[in-house]
Amino acid sequence: MGGVSTKFTRFNSPFYAIVHHQTNKITPMEQNIFSLAKIFLITTIFWALNSWSDEIPPLCERLIEIKKSPRFDRLNHPIETARFYNQRCKNLESLAWLDQNATLTSDATELLSAIDNSYNEGLNPKRYHKDEITEALAQLKNNATADEDNASLYWLDILLSDAYMTLSKDLYEGVSTYDELRESKRAKAERFEWDRPQIEAISYPEYLEEYLKLHRISRSLTSLSPDYEEYYRLRDTLRTFRSAAVTGKNPSSTSQKIIKKLLINLDRFRWLPRGVGKNGSYIDVNIPSYTLKVIDHGYEVLAMKTIVGRGSRPTPILNSTISHAVLNPSWTAPQTIIRKDILESKEISAYLQNHDIRVYEHVRGELYEVDPIQIDWSRYSGKKQIPYTFKTDAGETNPLGKVKFLFPNKHFVYLHGTNVPALFKKTNRALSSGCIRLSAPQKLYDYMMEKWENPEEKSPDTLEESDISVRLQKKLPILLRYMTISADNSNTVNVYDDIYGYDDAQWAILKKKGVRGE
Repeated sequence: MGGVSTKFTRFNSPFYAIVHHQTNKITPMEQNIFSLAKIFLITTIFWALNSWSDEIPPLCERLIEIKKSPRFDRLNHPIETARFYNQRCKNLESLAWLDQNATLTSDATELLSAIDNSYNEGLNPKRYHKDEITEALAQLKNNATADEDNASLYWLDILLSDAYMTLSKDLYEGVSTYDELRESKRAKAERFEWDRPQIEAISYPEYLEEYLKLHRISRSLTSLSPDYEEYYRLRDTLRTFRSAAVTGKNPSSTSQKIIKKLLINLDRFRWLPRGVGKNGSYIDVNIPSYTLKVIDHGYEVLAMKTIVGRGSRPTPILNSTISHAVLNPSWTAPQTIIRKDILESKEISAYLQNHDIRVYEHVRGELYEVDPIQIDWSRYSGKKQIPYTFKTDAGETNPLGKVKFLFPNKHFVYLHGTNVPALFKKTNRALSSGCIRLSAPQKLYDYMMEKWENPEEKSPDTLEESDISVRLQKKLPILLRYMTISADNSNTVNVYDDIYGYDDAQWAILKKKGVRGE
């Protein structure tokens, strides 16, 4: 039966009651009928089982046996690998990577080349069974008479399939995972303001089968890498620094630090969504470099300095779309600022006066201004919610400046101007409570209006009213990302401070999974 065992329980058989039917009186004719029925039943089962055995290809028989072995469970992706072969056995009776002469196919050759090249992608070829595959190929070469029942052939094919799916997943999703990084930060009770990455899901068994049919294995792997120009520049920079480290052209300690940063950020790029700029423009905010850039069809068309959240109130990492702008915005203090800044101030009334903050209470759904001096603020110390709203009117003293840009997110952060432009002269600009302050918000607004000839275009300088909403004719994608190293077109490398402490946590995960820092 080729390793397949089938159990039949007589009491579950619908024929059991017929064949073993008991009556008080059985005629000779009935006995003959029952005897013929019993013979027919046994014959039917015999031929059915033999037919099933004939329909199971030898490949699948052997795979059934191998899947039961402990080493199959030690594959990187045993479930996906099993799914791939289960589906393949329904349609084909051949191995995926070896032909009938036990010779590697051209697809296998492309895969082996991609495994070697994974080192240049910031990955470790050993993670893709390089050593085991090399050993299996050597055994295959020394055993020219191997027949199709040779277990080493099947295991080699399985290793190659698992290697492909592991490499595919690493290129597309990253070696480190979101859950691992989140748990690492939580274990140390550290802030983790990072939304779960959302990329289009891939069924790797089906993806592999599709490209095996097309014989485009190399193409299938390269197309999974992040589609950002900066990713390619970082990858080229990694190769340059590794070469320099080997030849001794750069100090070893400096090279090692940069290589480590490159490996971390290459993997971080794999978390980003693909195709963000496929329809034209998008906004790129890199938190550690304190910069905002507008990318239009791959080219930088606008850049400015930013101020981001300080370590205790980090700016979240996320992606969204800017839907509209608000001109001459008023400012309402969020709960974090109320609890940690206003209520913890030694002189609350003086703090409110210095920041032009007015206090309102809620009465039947309406806001009425109250005198903060008349309120006993000690009653609300340590409480999460208090029954007052704190606002600053639009104008020169408003902390949001003359324009803010809104995009949906659960953290209630947005882009806005500032009433303290001198802060942009600082080198370390992790100063806000989470929102991103822009050095030139008017330029971003003008770009949006001009880009899409927005019919609702208004100028904040000509408006007397406050909180004027301008809906964009077209939503603009925005990335808030966290990259601590960059390489520009002139091969200049810039390293930024890890202001939120994500690098060391992510490097520990990569190192555990075999990514090499040399």
